[in-house]
Amino acid sequence: MRGSSLIALSSADKPAINPNFLSTEQDVTEAIAGSRLMRHIVQSPALQQVIIEETIPGKQVQSDEEMLEFFRANSGSIYHLCGTCVMGKTEADSVVDSQLRVHGVQGLRVVDASVFPNVTSGNINAPVMMLAERAAELILQSK
Repeated sequence: MRGSSLIALSSADKPAINPNFLSTEQDVTEAIAGSRLMRHIVQSPALQQVIIEETIPGKQVQSDEEMLEFFRANSGSIYHLCGTCVMGKTEADSVVDSQLRVHGVQGLRVVDASVFPNVTSGNINAPVMMLAERAAELILQSK
């Protein structure tokens, strides 16, 4: 449809997910500084009594560039993705509106932790269930 923002999706479509890990200078600086701090801490006499050797990334990884290459090849997240589909009023400032509808995509809502503003401090199950209950109400009200 010309001039429409309607997008056809199917269950066979694979989502393109790129969390942009280590994509900012601050991310890179903090990751390298954190690893250097860890190496400094494990050199303490108390820890040297129980540590045989560094296994990961290992002594062969020394320069900032080598560390960054190692991190990019071996890192991921242990957290549930939260805040990746920010909620707001317009496409310019968000992905979904207050009704969980994706801006510019008719009939698509996001009902998971990605609309949360922050990573929850506890188990994520209950907040996601509450969101799902609210989404069900919103969907039924829109019919």
